[in-house]
Amino acid sequence: MAHGISDEDPTKKEHVDSPDELDKKLDQLADWIRNAKHFIVFTGAGVSTSTGIPDFRSGMNTILPTGPGVWELRDHPGATRSTNARTTTSTKAIPSATHMALVELVHRKLLHFVVSQNTDGLHLRSGVPSIMLAELHGNSNLETCQKCHTKYLRDFRTRTASAVHDHATNRKCTQCGSTLYDSIINFGESLPKHELETSFDHARQADVCLVLGSSLRVTPAAHIPLIVAQHGGKLAIGNLQPTPLASIAKLNIHAMCDDLMRKLMEKLNIPIPEWELHRRIRITIKQQTVSIIGLDLNQDIAYTLFSTVRILVKQNTQTLYDSKLIKCEEPIEHNINISLPNENVNLYIELNWQGHYNEPMYTIKIPFVDSTKEIHLFYNPKTGNWREQ
Repeated sequence: MAHGISDEDPTKKEHVDSPDELDKKLDQLADWIRNAKHFIVFTGAGVSTSTGIPDFRSGMNTILPTGPGVWELRDHPGATRSTNARTTTSTKAIPSATHMALVELVHRKLLHFVVSQNTDGLHLRSGVPSIMLAELHGNSNLETCQKCHTKYLRDFRTRTASAVHDHATNRKCTQCGSTLYDSIINFGESLPKHELETSFDHARQADVCLVLGSSLRVTPAAHIPLIVAQHGGKLAIGNLQPTPLASIAKLNIHAMCDDLMRKLMEKLNIPIPEWELHRRIRITIKQQTVSIIGLDLNQDIAYTLFSTVRILVKQNTQTLYDSKLIKCEEPIEHNINISLPNENVNLYIELNWQGHYNEPMYTIKIPFVDSTKEIHLFYNPKTGNWREQ
């Protein structure tokens, strides 16, 4: 029997399965995943509440650490979030156990696609490959050019407009000079065509779909798990509140997402990896011009990672050139117009980050010769250290 937490609106009533009931359900789910030919996951705001990002619909009596949902507070004038609530911004949030479990399932080729209603960017930041992720409602760190369709990822929130349906930002496309637009999808706006079509395609292929932390009350996104159930796939829904698809789901699991995923991964005998911030950087040197650009981990989408950079040229310990701090508008292109010795000349690039996780400056050293080099950096916020790969 599920244990109810009282709330006057039955759609906001939260249920938590007993340990025995949860155990049985996860045994079944683990077996489905092991034997699945095409397993997909559909996520909502509930996967991020443990990171400190409030959801939208949770009631005033929610057990979530973030407290009531954003819309719930809006509908209760004068109500405020408890001082005990744990909240943060999406740019500072650290991916949850759920996020990292999904990353590991992708890496092990057990999970074939992730569809998300979230705009917080945490699936991408956690390490889910961008080519295996559809962010149906946009990404607060992504802006696009509507003319040439170039995409730009930013390590900051891209939205600058105040009007709900105004998405123009104060930045321009480096390819064609047109105005850029944030990618957030608000109510009444169409979902991105490619992401939606790709999601429906995976739903039609899926024999197992796990919903995590979604009320399944927003369409057309909620039609994606519906399609899985309609063609005979196994639909499992993990959510504290009841959902409109509960009657056609083969499993309704009532638990917080992190509790569900930790226990599920134990049953699969797969450890959940610790999160590290992963950055991909490409440095090109050509005729004494240095180009520096951050990139998405899987696609050549520009990613604004730095606040400033500093470029030095050294021969052994002698400094031959110092750019001083360069304010970043990526891609960074800097010409070093000096006469160079023939031997033992190295380029030192000091990278200063946006700093959401207090990342310290990192220095890259490479020979000052015409070349292109890609560098992968990993930052552990617990130790405060970078490592290069």
